[in-house]
Amino acid sequence: TYQSLPVHSSHRSISRQLVVNMEQLQQVLSTPPPNWQPPLGAPPNAIAILHASLEHLRNTGDEQFLFLRSTLELLTNHGFLGASDSANNPTPLSGDEEQLLFHCVTGVRHVMLFRWEYFQPSFRSCVRDCLLAIGLGCYSTGSVALPRTFTMACLSSAASFWKRAWTTGASNDTSTQVQQDSQQNYLESLMTTNLMPSMQRFNTTDGQELFSYLNSLLVSPFEQSLQPMELMRRQHTGAMAASFLSLLVGEFTGGNSSARYNLPIEFHRLCHQVFENGNEEDAVSANGCKSGLDTTLQLSMGALSSFVGFMLNTDNNNNEAINNESLLDMGTSTVSLTFDVLSWEFGASSGKWDFSNGSTKKDGSSVLLRPPQRWREALINPEFLGAMFRVYSAVRVGNQHSLPRSLEKKRGKMAHQLRQLLLQLSSIAGGPIFADENERRAYAGFLLDGCMDALETILTENQQQGRSIEESDFICAEVVDLVTMLNRLATNFRVQTLSQLTSFPRFLSAMSMVGKWLLEGSLAECERVQGDIECMEGLEWKYEAVSQILQCSEAMADDYWLVSGDAQTASDNLANVLAPLYGHYIACRVRMSSLEEHYLTQQGEDLDEIREMIWEFGVEEEMVSAASLGRLNISASLSTLARMFQQCVPRLMSLFEGVGNFCDMTAAMAALLEEARMLILCACHLLTDECEGETPSIPDAVCNACQLGRPSGNDCLASIVNLIELLRSVAEAQAMKVSAYPKESCLSPLLAKTLMWFFRRWGAAYVLPLSDDYHREGIFARWSTPESASPIISFCATLSLIYFCHWPQEKELQDESTALLLILAKKGPFVRQLMMVSPSFQQIAALHSICASLRHNASQAEIVASMSSFGGHLSVEAVKGYQRLPYSDRARVLTCLVVGCSDMDNDKSNAVLDSCLKAVSNHFWALCEALSKKQAKANDINVQESACLSILLYGGIVCASEMSEPERVSHFITPYLSQLSGLMTYYAADLTICEALLKLFRDYAERYLAMLDRDQCISLFKSSASLLKHYSEQHCKNRVIHNRSEALEGEFEEEQSYQDILCAIQLLIHLGTKDFTDLCNSSKGVETGQITDLIFFGLQQILPLMTQGLLQYPTLCQMYFSLVGFMVETYPEKLCALPFELFSSLLDSLLFGMSHSDSLVSKSSLQGLASLAKEHLKTHALASHLATKGDIIENCSQRLIQEVIFKPIIWDRLEPSGMALLPLAAIDVQKFIGLVSIISQQLGSDDKQQRMHQAFERLIKPQVLAKVAAEGREGRMVRIQFKNNFDAFVRDIHSFLIVK
Repeated sequence: TYQSLPVHSSHRSISRQLVVNMEQLQQVLSTPPPNWQPPLGAPPNAIAILHASLEHLRNTGDEQFLFLRSTLELLTNHGFLGASDSANNPTPLSGDEEQLLFHCVTGVRHVMLFRWEYFQPSFRSCVRDCLLAIGLGCYSTGSVALPRTFTMACLSSAASFWKRAWTTGASNDTSTQVQQDSQQNYLESLMTTNLMPSMQRFNTTDGQELFSYLNSLLVSPFEQSLQPMELMRRQHTGAMAASFLSLLVGEFTGGNSSARYNLPIEFHRLCHQVFENGNEEDAVSANGCKSGLDTTLQLSMGALSSFVGFMLNTDNNNNEAINNESLLDMGTSTVSLTFDVLSWEFGASSGKWDFSNGSTKKDGSSVLLRPPQRWREALINPEFLGAMFRVYSAVRVGNQHSLPRSLEKKRGKMAHQLRQLLLQLSSIAGGPIFADENERRAYAGFLLDGCMDALETILTENQQQGRSIEESDFICAEVVDLVTMLNRLATNFRVQTLSQLTSFPRFLSAMSMVGKWLLEGSLAECERVQGDIECMEGLEWKYEAVSQILQCSEAMADDYWLVSGDAQTASDNLANVLAPLYGHYIACRVRMSSLEEHYLTQQGEDLDEIREMIWEFGVEEEMVSAASLGRLNISASLSTLARMFQQCVPRLMSLFEGVGNFCDMTAAMAALLEEARMLILCACHLLTDECEGETPSIPDAVCNACQLGRPSGNDCLASIVNLIELLRSVAEAQAMKVSAYPKESCLSPLLAKTLMWFFRRWGAAYVLPLSDDYHREGIFARWSTPESASPIISFCATLSLIYFCHWPQEKELQDESTALLLILAKKGPFVRQLMMVSPSFQQIAALHSICASLRHNASQAEIVASMSSFGGHLSVEAVKGYQRLPYSDRARVLTCLVVGCSDMDNDKSNAVLDSCLKAVSNHFWALCEALSKKQAKANDINVQESACLSILLYGGIVCASEMSEPERVSHFITPYLSQLSGLMTYYAADLTICEALLKLFRDYAERYLAMLDRDQCISLFKSSASLLKHYSEQHCKNRVIHNRSEALEGEFEEEQSYQDILCAIQLLIHLGTKDFTDLCNSSKGVETGQITDLIFFGLQQILPLMTQGLLQYPTLCQMYFSLVGFMVETYPEKLCALPFELFSSLLDSLLFGMSHSDSLVSKSSLQGLASLAKEHLKTHALASHLATKGDIIENCSQRLIQEVIFKPIIWDRLEPSGMALLPLAAIDVQKFIGLVSIISQQLGSDDKQQRMHQAFERLIKPQVLAKVAAEGREGRMVRIQFKNNFDAFVRDIHSFLIVK
């Protein structure tokens, strides 16, 4: 049938012949493929059938060329191809036809790439050139153009075909031996002779010929004396040529839109290397010496220069040029091409083709670029940069609202692309591309000036026209991009370089002006909508722009160069020009928060928990950056805060004075409380740093500003002192009202929490500073003596006491109160002595002693009896309030008391500590006596409450490990361990009490194991053994594991329901440490074997629970494999001796874990697998299990090879994988060789099989395997050699196994 039609037949004959193809394809696509089933639960529909049929046709190879023939038919029928007159007047495509064409051309690409060797070289190049010509628009001669989705698909396919043959010339193309195919010959003749006789053909894979052709298309639109229609056609073709080059670069980098080639990684790496470097020693290229990447950059920069020159040429009508949509399209495509080239990841294995760095996804958006020196001439050109900014100034939309919508969009798009390119050029770091530092500084100056010109233009337009920010559709992206560019320049070139520019003050001024403009605009909009944040226009982009300005300010403020002697001028500029922005920021931010709170209260709304957490995180991050800005001029920032507090605090005090009338919270009250809270947040971030895990210290900026020798040092110090006194007065005023009217609605627990948070961070750094480096002057001397610190300590204790007794159910407030007391107690003996003389701290200790035996539901008589037995002058209301504290909060208070009373040289401290501990032990002892003598029933609710209280209070004592002389805790706890574990006999079925006991023993083992003596260790061991025995009998056999929830919140809640299992695992981990077992191993008492028996007993109970479903929970999974990995590595002989069912379960979990996404889990699993294999090598410990199931070793080896070593995940677990494979292979070399043969046969290709055998032969050497079990230096050298060989082996294997 293909030869029945003459090659030179008419267009109408061709159309009749091709129409059969179209009907045949439509029939195929509307028919479900064989054995196809619709998705589970979904009825079959036409769309699902279409996609399934397309996939089936692609996968089966499209032997009848339906994709290509249908493409040619549709284009011919609509007049885009062919020799008839209709070709000059094409008709538009329908939506269905456009979709079909897209799928057809992508189908052609897939089929040809996957069956490349099947097609004749001439046919491949013909299809490639045909698609390139169609995509470039060479045949869109009429007023109707082909849809962009289709033309871009054609260009993408052509780029894929070019890459496929890029490293293979005609001389060594193995596919030249393909037999002649009549269908291919016919279609090739049809395209070249009948449909596209003028199509540009390229000699095989000559890239330079391609680049020469594309260069002619890129420069042709700028020739003189062209007719308008011809000029428009050339501009369109030039734009598509630039798009094609972008797609070509994307194919070589392996971008997300690149095609699948069904070829190994080594092909892509070679293409990447050849395209980047040209024909080098190890690369066989048909494209000469010149790098395709360099040529592409040369073409893009040439086209960009021509475009810029044309736009700025005074002989041309500038308005006509910037309003020419075709020219704008070409300019946008050219700029985008340049951006893509500059985003290139350098290195033969870079980008997506490098799996060894643990990442398979990269893009060109990294902060810094380091282009090669050979690009210097193209990129480091100040005149060109200036011209780029002038073009940008010409095409930007600005406030020109009279433009047609299509033109406005095109100009806006091109302006955005120019900004992205300039942002990328701002990211060029130092290195060989700059001749010296002077050139680098000049380069930064050109970019800085251009960016500031653009920003100042925006500000000027806004002032002249009096328009608000929201009235422009494009200004949002423009402002964000420009301030991001300034941030990038500050991050890249640093203050030391930028400050040497004459425009540095102008740069700081522009930042400040834009920031002020954005903040005031946001506030005005917030006032317009009366605090309804959801209705604010432009909130997101303004927030992003302000965040960029704050980050830029933070980068400059935190630059270490500023502390050098040469930075005084730069510091002064920052303090005088940029720092005032801090005042505008806090004024606007506080006011907006106040308005929002007013609106929410008025409407009776509230933020949901998730949104509130996101908001708090965002505010925290924003405040940290703003604090760095404020510290540029501490004195001025404190003055601003003082003025705002002076306006807010009198109104706040007036509000507190009116407390007692029991009025409802109004919107105005809520707004005032929020205003005060936000001001406290700003003050805290300005004066303190988060020092979690570090020694708290006063920020350097504050220290320097308060030096007595500085002009404003005394004023700054006075401002801080006044601010602290002001906040103390606010906290005291509210606390006094809380003590009298705790239920008053206009008192704010959130404000109280914020104040406690402030005093926690401030007190930890400023009160009795700990650092020896501090000079006793200025800010350090203000609260560095007992006389000045004592009122602060007493004040904090009083606040905590009031909130403990009067707001016991405010959990977040209690968290901050206990955290404040604890951080003060941990500061040292001087602070603890001051705490002991505080009456409020003594009252807290007395309340604990009275309430240590009082349940939440204790009767009035019990309360009175407890108060009588203790004595003192506490009120019943205070005791009842403290009694209402949750047990967990009471435990944290006890931790604070134990740490605060831990000075052994202080008799009063010792007395209070003894009283606190005896109150706990006496109540617990009475409870145990009542249970043992059956005077109380274990299932009685009051008894259960008492048990919970006692366990949690003991947990509070255990958490005081940071006290002075912490060995006293172990002396106190040890006598009660057996009774505590004995509670499990009564409450094993109660998951709450059970989990509390496991947590108690876990925390005790974790915190005190290193300081226990032998007898204490034995007591802990016996008690833990009893605890785990009763726990496992109740829970490990009858526990039902539910499927994991899909929702994130549900997953977190479900993981919390398995906290008891997590605690049991962690307890076993702590008990299994070497120090513990060595200490207990003695001629009398407990032997090491008994300890490991306990640990393995616990492990045996947990193993059945650890299904793959439970292992999906991250924390549980990590802890389980930490335990298993440690135990297998330390006691492999014990694990090998487990019963077969348990051993099989353990081995399954190890095999599951070795391919886990968490690298710690996978490494623990692989180390465990290696330890089992090494133990069997030494002692044949797995002989009994191998007798039951003989293929254990082969199964482990096969899964290790196929699920880990052959996969991209290998790179973050490379060494443990090799160390696991080595002993597995050494157990039985012959069986391992047989396994390799079986695996290699699954590869199909003889070449791949041979390469795999060769790779394994180089890796697995008999002389190496024979010494695997050797100890000492010999064994170590063998492992080091194998490790190096294994790295090379994996790289070699992956180069031809991983297909993309």
